[in-house]
Amino acid sequence: MSYTTTELKALADEALVHAELQLDRDLVSLNFMKKAGTLRNVMSVREVRRSIARVRTEQRRREIEQGLAKDSLKSQYRSTFVASATTTETGSSFAADLNEQMEEND
Repeated sequence: MSYTTTELKALADEALVHAELQLDRDLVSLNFMKKAGTLRNVMSVREVRRSIARVRTEQRRREIEQGLAKDSLKSQYRSTFVASATTTETGSSFAADLNEQMEEND
């Protein structure tokens, strides 16, 4: 999921940390799918990386505002994170895509 700056500012500290941890999980999943050759949209890897950067920037901004040490928000809320289903990206291979196109033409 991609986040805008205004969406990130509206999130609570805990939700912000959970968003980063979920995005990290999604990135691992996308990279695995990319290496396996089943990722349809390789640009989604870039989008997730940029979303992670936005989330980390907002976390650091809040830490500075509150006078906290670096990564203190993450260490404080990491234990409450419960992973949800990763990546909405559906994988496919070239052969499967070709098969779908042929079935549509019939």
